[in-house]
Amino acid sequence: MTEHAASSLRNLVFTTETVPVIDDLSALDALLPEMPVALECHAALLERLPPLLDLHGRALVHAQQYERFLALAEADPSALEHMIDIGNALALLAHAGEIAMLLVPPGSAEDRFAKAMLAKERGKQYRDGRGVHDPELMRRALRRSFADSHPRLVIGARIPPGMDEAARRFSGAVLPQPGENDGGAPRVYHLEQGLALEEWFDDPPDLVTLFDEARVLFAAIETWSKAETLALSWYGGCRGALVLAYAKLCRIGLWPARSSDDLLVKMEVERLVSERASDPDSMRALVEIALGVGHRIARQGPPFVTVIGGIEL
Repeated sequence: MTEHAASSLRNLVFTTETVPVIDDLSALDALLPEMPVALECHAALLERLPPLLDLHGRALVHAQQYERFLALAEADPSALEHMIDIGNALALLAHAGEIAMLLVPPGSAEDRFAKAMLAKERGKQYRDGRGVHDPELMRRALRRSFADSHPRLVIGARIPPGMDEAARRFSGAVLPQPGENDGGAPRVYHLEQGLALEEWFDDPPDLVTLFDEARVLFAAIETWSKAETLALSWYGGCRGALVLAYAKLCRIGLWPARSSDDLLVKMEVERLVSERASDPDSMRALVEIALGVGHRIARQGPPFVTVIGGIEL
């Protein structure tokens, strides 16, 4: 896709092609294989999770497109009201990508390199006072979710041997382009696809349903863990189910509330996460980060809501 040199939002030339918009958190559900035993199904998910550099690349593109949106809006503020949901969609996609990158456990040397690079980059960003989220939440989110046999990788001034291409991808020297993936997988979107982005943002998921689905996964983990004899796939199955459950909670957090029911379910998410103290703290922090993002978007005003019973949440 060619970006047109628009000088303002009004000068953007939108493509009319119909493209499905899929964020990286919701896409995790589609990776769950069809198997007769739920525990084995969720254990198998771990082998199908996306490479972290793919997640980072999409998040980076969407963050860049969001910055482009803001620059064009600054040139023509009067158009912002009519196109703000395009910016909201790009912001949500960017946050969903980075949260997914922190949520998905690394499965390769490139994955571990990408997480170490992100920790280094975010550490400097927050030390310089340029952080987007609460610094303590980001510190918690950057911790490991699960223990593994690999020592924690810390990146210094030199790139580790064999990671030159991974470093180029992480830095954005190599970026994914629109249309590279098929219709059933996440892809990247540019401002020129604003009509599709706007349509996607105006059709949010049912937050109550997402919460119910997350609770079903937590209940399954509890049932699997109470078995007299733990299955060989128990650890992997619990990890897979936990990733999916927290992806759903993060999606609830990211989407701005449009009704009292949405606000109530967000309150339930906060309560649930605070009670699940035995879950990885990094995952719990990601939910809190996502809730903050959704609340900031909701503060734009109608059709979003932030007040219930006269109390602002």
